[in-house]
Amino acid sequence: MEISYSDKKVLIVDNRLEDLGELKMILGSMGVAEIQVASSVNMALVLLREKHYDICFVLFDLGKDHKNGLQLIQEATAEGIRQYSTIFTLIVDPERSKLLFGSLDSSPDTYISKPYSEPKVRFRLEKIMRVKQVVRPLDELLDQGRMPEALQMCDQLTQSYPALKLYIHRLRGIVLLEEGCYAQAEQLFDSIVAQRVQPWARVGQGVALCRLGDYLNARQVLQQVIDESHFCVEAYTWLARTFRALGERGEAIGLLRKAVMLQPTVPELLGALGSLAAQNQEWNVAVEAYSNAIRHARQSCFQSDDYYFSLVSALLARDQFDRDIEEHAIRTLEDAVLAFPGEPIVQFKSRLMVAQVYRRAGVQARANLAARNAFDLFCELELTEKAEWVEPFLEGMEGTSVEADAQSMKQHVNRDSAALEWGKLNIQGMLSYRKKDYQKALGFFVRADSILPNNPSLTLNLVQAALEQARHPGEQRSELLLQSDNALYGINYGALSLRQQKRYLSLSDRCADMVRTMAEGKREAEENI
Repeated sequence: MEISYSDKKVLIVDNRLEDLGELKMILGSMGVAEIQVASSVNMALVLLREKHYDICFVLFDLGKDHKNGLQLIQEATAEGIRQYSTIFTLIVDPERSKLLFGSLDSSPDTYISKPYSEPKVRFRLEKIMRVKQVVRPLDELLDQGRMPEALQMCDQLTQSYPALKLYIHRLRGIVLLEEGCYAQAEQLFDSIVAQRVQPWARVGQGVALCRLGDYLNARQVLQQVIDESHFCVEAYTWLARTFRALGERGEAIGLLRKAVMLQPTVPELLGALGSLAAQNQEWNVAVEAYSNAIRHARQSCFQSDDYYFSLVSALLARDQFDRDIEEHAIRTLEDAVLAFPGEPIVQFKSRLMVAQVYRRAGVQARANLAARNAFDLFCELELTEKAEWVEPFLEGMEGTSVEADAQSMKQHVNRDSAALEWGKLNIQGMLSYRKKDYQKALGFFVRADSILPNNPSLTLNLVQAALEQARHPGEQRSELLLQSDNALYGINYGALSLRQQKRYLSLSDRCADMVRTMAEGKREAEENI
């Protein structure tokens, strides 16, 4: 059956005008009526947010210090704007293409190389479009987020089209991971790897093993992907995570630095490197990583005020602190306010850190003025926001002219926050913890976290209670350690206050010791079978 292109919407991402014009001409001769172009990944993301495209051609190499074509797929996937029904075609040399299909859920559907010709373009497109026609019901369910039904459709399509079994199994594995069915996902990917070596299946298996807390086996699987030189962000980040989970931060940092050399414009990699480097007090590495994370996260779903505040925190922690570094820190905090306009928390945190910068520089008068501004901004926050940030607020006010006022404000906030549901649960959790009823304390903290997720103080309380509970042998021990490790991994260390950082490191080291002991015990038991 001949494929019609007259109703297809096409996006081309290329910054080489001559090549772009040639591809447009070929597509036009094939009958494509609607073609849009973008010269960068960020421009393409803007277009993908606004419109659905049937086919997207993306040049892999968009130039030094520019995001590459794979990152468009990665960031569109992370942002949730990538549709499975869109065909992503990577423009890359045939030899290099073999190294670019290692990702599980961010790989292109097919590739094409330059120079273009109409027969070559038709062949590549029609081959994948015929597959897409068959799996269209599955793509529609995935685009609608109907995952349980998508799993059923995978089974139906596998029975009807056995030749597409591998293609469909890949989508099934993605859904299983999305749904938290990690044991099933691991079994599926293991069966694929046993029959045929597929880098994406190894990545999927490694991710599933990490999610199950089986870090040693995950490390072995993911290392194979990297040894084969695949450009796969997931392989590097998850492999680094196995080292970090077992307390080997230095190895994790070294791995992420190699990954950044291969893909220097990936905010996710840069942010993870900055956080780990800060934990290891490798301030120069942290400063560079956070600076680049800020730069490359702009206009993407990875843009975060944490990167700005983490950068300033790393600058403050360096032994050398001269006028240039002071100006760098102040400029970064001003940029944070500009990048997140109209966000009271960002404005407050920025002024709070300005006071810290001036105190570090020995300019007390300016520190006092910035502290007063931060105090006034704190007073304007909602009660929940005040309760969330009261500890960093008080810490930032130390040594300034408003320290006494901040102490008084803290008492008022603590009293008023007891009326908040999550605040009440947090207090009950702390009281239970002091009575050494760790299981009860953990229950209170979990409930508080469900109401106010991603609050560092609450998360650290939850982890501390979980680690105490995990000291006692039982079926839940493994799950408690896995949940603690996941919770700690979700915190951006650099954006914490100094006291929170100290507490984080203590809990992180303790968790790693317990995870490592459990992993080594499991490995010994497996070897003795």
